[in-house]
Amino acid sequence: MAESMAELQKKMKSQGFLTKATQAAERGALDVALSLCRQAVALTPHDEQARRQFHETRIRLFKTAKKGGLGQSFAEMGAQLKMGKAQTLIKQGKPEDAMALAEEILDVNPVSPKFNEFYFDIAQRTNHPEAMLSAMEVLSSACPDDMDLMLRLGKTYMQTGVYGRARDCFQRAAKANPTDLSIQKLLKDAMARDTMDAGGWEANAGKRGGFQALIRDKELAAKLDREAKAQVTGDDAEAVIAEAKEKIAREPKNVNYYRALARIYIQNKRFDEALDTFAAARKVNPADPELDRNWADTKIKAYEAEIEALKAQGKDDEAYDKEVEKAQFAFDDLLRRVEAYPNDLGLRYELGKMYYDNEAYDDAIQQFQLAQKSPKHRLEALYHLACCFKAKGQPDMAVMQLEAANSQLLTMDDLKKNVVYTLGVIAEEAGDLDKAFDFYKDVYAADIGFRDIGARMQRLHNRKA
Repeated sequence: MAESMAELQKKMKSQGFLTKATQAAERGALDVALSLCRQAVALTPHDEQARRQFHETRIRLFKTAKKGGLGQSFAEMGAQLKMGKAQTLIKQGKPEDAMALAEEILDVNPVSPKFNEFYFDIAQRTNHPEAMLSAMEVLSSACPDDMDLMLRLGKTYMQTGVYGRARDCFQRAAKANPTDLSIQKLLKDAMARDTMDAGGWEANAGKRGGFQALIRDKELAAKLDREAKAQVTGDDAEAVIAEAKEKIAREPKNVNYYRALARIYIQNKRFDEALDTFAAARKVNPADPELDRNWADTKIKAYEAEIEALKAQGKDDEAYDKEVEKAQFAFDDLLRRVEAYPNDLGLRYELGKMYYDNEAYDDAIQQFQLAQKSPKHRLEALYHLACCFKAKGQPDMAVMQLEAANSQLLTMDDLKKNVVYTLGVIAEEAGDLDKAFDFYKDVYAADIGFRDIGARMQRLHNRKA
């Protein structure tokens, strides 16, 4: 217990450094932000979120500083000399010293393919896969045209079972290299195996050994997930529930068993028992944000079942009151989780969406500005930032966000259609009909039934005629 408390205190102190680093970066003090991130990583070296923020800040500082010239050349020569020293440290059985030296090498030029290749290798060999993958993610976001890196990132996701993210990487690589059959094969394989819960990686973020645990427990978790996803009712459900309880009794610290039991309860609409099961799992692992999410999602399902029952009984007024209660719970619980996990940028994005949906645009902007620092949520956050600025009557600010998102969206998926469509709407409202027509035309060519694109095209065509 003492060790667990010590780890928790380190985590809290690390989060404090990261929060201060975010504030420093917002003021433009990137050197201070990087120093704070470095301290956070030193405290929690296997915290994936701390690593990501560290890498993001380092790249931002490097690009802002615009290093170059003779001084940079000498610095890179020195970094190459350190590569040999790092290899020697590994042979001497000093992995942490080797990793620290790899960080120094990457400090010199965090977007150098050669230095990153070396860094990834050291991170793998010194049992720091969180560092490797977070660095890959940040670098691919900073260098979106590097398809070799994109492929490597996708393959790494495949090896760790995060098939949804692997699919996204291979889709971008396939778009850039449409005739490469090997990439098409990788994409098809990733799409076929995209069955892992999208939260699988995030659920293990921030925990020592989390990445290794994801790999180690992947097969067990997948088996339990298959068992739980099969529709089991009646006597069969009772048998599966009894078996799950026996597993929990044998291994009370294995939260996968709690999740499997809770899913069976949910399938059978036994929401109170599911909530109790998730609550017990949260006592086993109180620092698991995914368990918090599971509990909250189940609570929402319980509300929805109650509302449906009230409507079936003709109690519309009571159903409405319960809808209001559900909405208030969802908001309060999301605020609670954001406070508990202030560096979870996915939660920041969710909170921003909730503020946006309720027209609290200033609050939404604050959350989306934080969320855009996450490679996973960046483009959606930029789009919603633009929607907020547009709603506030600031079209110039909206266009800045939309153009940034549009430049990084390579395929005309739903998000890109929304981005381009909104650029067209802003151009039309500004009176620039030719520009608006061009934006609308791109969307129309991809999806003739998108929103009111057909009517807008016809209206502009008539006005231009």
